[in-house]
Amino acid sequence: MKSLVAVVLCLVAPGVARTAVAQDAPSKVEISGGWNYMAIKDNGVDNWTHYRKGWYSDVAVNLNEPWAVVGQIAGGYSTREDVDGDIDATVHPFLIGARASLRTNPELTPYAQFLLGGTNIKVSQDGGSQSTNNLTFQVGGGVNVQLSGRFGARVAADYIRIKGNDDASVATETVQGLRLAVGLVFGFGG
Repeated sequence: MKSLVAVVLCLVAPGVARTAVAQDAPSKVEISGGWNYMAIKDNGVDNWTHYRKGWYSDVAVNLNEPWAVVGQIAGGYSTREDVDGDIDATVHPFLIGARASLRTNPELTPYAQFLLGGTNIKVSQDGGSQSTNNLTFQVGGGVNVQLSGRFGARVAADYIRIKGNDDASVATETVQGLRLAVGLVFGFGG
């Protein structure tokens, strides 16, 4: 009987080990989405514009264990009171770039990323609006926390810089700030 148990363990153990290793390997594609906060100001003023209402979504295609290509879109919304009526401002960054992840612990995966693209900025007041698209880069990182299987949570912080556009009627000055995000992560494939 002991020999039979030993033979079964020898046959089953490699299969279990392969399954455990496969779960530690990164998913081929990771999709994430959640809440996004941005605080942005230009260099010439002390006041920050806070975009407390916001969202983000990103897709990462893992090329190998540390490296991924990332596409990210986000939205931030702010309303400021003014004597002529409320001023509504929206920002929608759309970025692509590279992410490097440290996958030594399967429960926590810290990462750093650099993204480049544009931001659509729209300002509205009393039914009129103006918008522009400005060159943007974002650098930062975060950590993915595995909750179960290929499902996890994310906390991220980034520096964002939106270049001014002299030809536009809004966002003529370069602005910079902080982006914070909290969301969920889903892994597919691999």
